[in-house]
Amino acid sequence: MKEFFLGLDIGQKTIKAVILAGKTLSGCRIVAMEEIDINEYGGTGPALKKLAENMNFHNVPCCICLPLDDVMFRQVALPFRDDNKIRKTLPFELEPLIPLSREEIVTDYLKVPAGGLLVAAIAKKSIQDLITAVESNIAEVSIIDLSAAALAFPVLKKTALDACGVVLDLGASCTTASFYEDGAIVQLRSFSFGGDSITAALAEELSVDHKEAELLKINGSYEVTGKNISAVCRQFCRELKNTVEFMKLNGALKSDLSHITVTGGGSLNTHLQKEMEDYFGLPVEILDIAQSEQIEIEENLREKYSPSIMNTALAGALEIFDGRKSFNFRQGEFAAKNGHINIKEQLRWAAIIAGIIFFLAVTNQLLDYGLQVRHLSIIKKQISAVFKKNYPEAPVMVDPLQQLKAKLAENKKAFGFYEGGLNFPVVDLLKDISSLIPPSLEVIITDFSCENGIALMKGQAISVDDVSAARNELIKSRHIKDVTMGSTSLTKEGAKVDFNLRIELK
Repeated sequence: MKEFFLGLDIGQKTIKAVILAGKTLSGCRIVAMEEIDINEYGGTGPALKKLAENMNFHNVPCCICLPLDDVMFRQVALPFRDDNKIRKTLPFELEPLIPLSREEIVTDYLKVPAGGLLVAAIAKKSIQDLITAVESNIAEVSIIDLSAAALAFPVLKKTALDACGVVLDLGASCTTASFYEDGAIVQLRSFSFGGDSITAALAEELSVDHKEAELLKINGSYEVTGKNISAVCRQFCRELKNTVEFMKLNGALKSDLSHITVTGGGSLNTHLQKEMEDYFGLPVEILDIAQSEQIEIEENLREKYSPSIMNTALAGALEIFDGRKSFNFRQGEFAAKNGHINIKEQLRWAAIIAGIIFFLAVTNQLLDYGLQVRHLSIIKKQISAVFKKNYPEAPVMVDPLQQLKAKLAENKKAFGFYEGGLNFPVVDLLKDISSLIPPSLEVIITDFSCENGIALMKGQAISVDDVSAARNELIKSRHIKDVTMGSTSLTKEGAKVDFNLRIELK
């Protein structure tokens, strides 16, 4: 008997839904699909009610794929790998780094090849409202994942383990990027670029209104000199390239991109594809999950099924079917009480449990007192290394956990998160710096510190003139009293300038 799985892609403007039916991946078929305009029905709730009018979407285990808009990401390193310990520790680890308290967030993580964790956090209220809206209209929610992560896993299955690449979901107003390397996701990012940016450039170049430009873009029935559209596309390519370079600097990536995969409505624009291929010197691959996974589509759906539009919803349905590990915010107090469990899932867990029991039995016979003492010594060295890395000025390590907590509290005060620090949050200063320095200057900030009303900023720029221009822009901030340029020097490669800025705060 066939089983049915629902993938829901809930975006800012539309809801896409796909029903996948089958017992094995080779025999899977897409038997239902729908795309609902959220604005047309006055919000996500009414749009879900409209979707519920199609009875195919009722009483089916559901995976929701969320956009990255309200999700906070942090790179975290912990001295242990046990899942239970990690989940208990993460809320405390994140609390000093995000604007919400640990009681207000739901967290999940992915392990990255370098040994750290890519952690995602989202407000509990958002998850609760989403579960209520979907379950009151359609079906029980089994998984809540992020759209960018859901799209990346089908690509990872077909890519060499040592490959370094990015999956770009080009939406109307926003583009999400899933960076991967060594067979795992290493970072998720969003860019303020999408199909609307191309439409606006096309409207300006052809002197037509936005609606007509959108139709021309979709149909491809226009002749373009390339001036406006190329400039917009190249700006996005520069931002993507700068992000890759920054990730290489901080160790998140080891190599340059060798694969670029695109999906989403914006990926259909051939002008953008060509600009990306020319800029990165790589072929741009168009993602089609149904084709790569050899999934059949019902005959009555083939004409209106667009892979670029429905890929995310299909990836969500596959996530329930495969039972693969990705982000899932349906946990803790939001865990599904009567989750959908199929025979394949039961066998998978039975095999895992049997393997654990066998491993423990063998370990119990092999381990002796000397091995345990050696293991304890290694752990102590690891704890000492982590402590010295994060608190080098400490005279002696007595109680590392309490000492690090006290150090974090001091840092909070020093960086303005308490009343004893600045008169404004440091995040406001960072926001000013980000908005005031024009992207055209190509200034990369590599180090930033703030204490006692003075901020020190280090980075790289193309020339000293760019540094001077950035300084002149920063003085315009309502939080900055004066900016003094420190020493500048050419980088080892000689192509850029290292600089220091001393920022006196008001």
